[in-house]
Amino acid sequence: MTAKKRGRYRVAIIGLGRIASVLEDDPLRAKPCTHAGAFATHPKTRIVAGCDINDERASVFGKRWGVQRLYSDYREMVAREKPDIVSVATWTQRHAEMVVYCAEAGVKGIYCEKPVAVNLKQAREMIKACDRNGVAMTVGHERRWDRRHQALRAALLAGELGELRSMTGYMLTGAWPKLSRRIYGGGPVFHDGTHLVDLFRFFAGDAAFVTAVEDRPHGASCVENTVTGIIEFKNGARGLLIGGGERRYFHFELDIQTDRARAVMTNHSAELYMAQTSKYYTGFTELERATFPALGEAVNAFVGGVSDLIAQMETGAPALSSGRDGYKALEIITALYRSAGKGGARVGLPL
Repeated sequence: MTAKKRGRYRVAIIGLGRIASVLEDDPLRAKPCTHAGAFATHPKTRIVAGCDINDERASVFGKRWGVQRLYSDYREMVAREKPDIVSVATWTQRHAEMVVYCAEAGVKGIYCEKPVAVNLKQAREMIKACDRNGVAMTVGHERRWDRRHQALRAALLAGELGELRSMTGYMLTGAWPKLSRRIYGGGPVFHDGTHLVDLFRFFAGDAAFVTAVEDRPHGASCVENTVTGIIEFKNGARGLLIGGGERRYFHFELDIQTDRARAVMTNHSAELYMAQTSKYYTGFTELERATFPALGEAVNAFVGGVSDLIAQMETGAPALSSGRDGYKALEIITALYRSAGKGGARVGLPL
């Protein structure tokens, strides 16, 4: 791929809501925590334009980031501004058309918010458009750039923690309203659970089969409230996913267990336990708290995604969170829905 190797890449953002900009003003969140925050922080990028169908939101965005060129039509913005990078941070149902248009309009890099698309057909069209036009694409599963996850993955791959046996993931949140499954793609397991499914793949690789049950109180044509699924991976490990759950709180947790270690990670903590001779029972081995694998240099996860995209553009380096990774996370979620719709039948992958 050819692109600028020095200087600042011109960035345009489509969709100026929460993950694009608004969350940056949350006083409790570590910064940056949005697309705009990451691009404003990265030394190689500069935000030159923004687009949103809500004029008031666009105006707030412009003042927040010092951006004067604001649009309500993303096609007009891309045609006039000719950005090097476009960030797609709209509702998921608009991702495909926008990514395909930008790829064919001369954009060199696309940072697409998760989930990658509403369905697999759209995701395939996005990937093909980027491949056809030599466009780099990164999907915003930002936990892949979190140094805790990277350190744990490196230790697992090096064999330092034993053989991966199982993973249990929780993505618990409140009940969802009555929404069309065709339009929105899915509910909590689709929109937030995609992070959990993607981490399962990050640690275990590709899946082979899934089995699931679900709760759809508004009917099969509407999004789910809960999904509980078992994912069998090609390496022999299994994952248990519990998503949605109609809880009065939000909780994200991943519990990874090997034949001699256990790691538990939430959004805010990381703990490691290793097998040791029991202090309480003769002849037993139990898990004891241990030192978590050494962490690499602190890199903000959102900024890490931007760096990853630029590396693709400049060197052709493989993406850590590519369009195909986004596709495979969506494929697993689609398979979970399909299994649950068939009464828990075992569904093989790829679909």
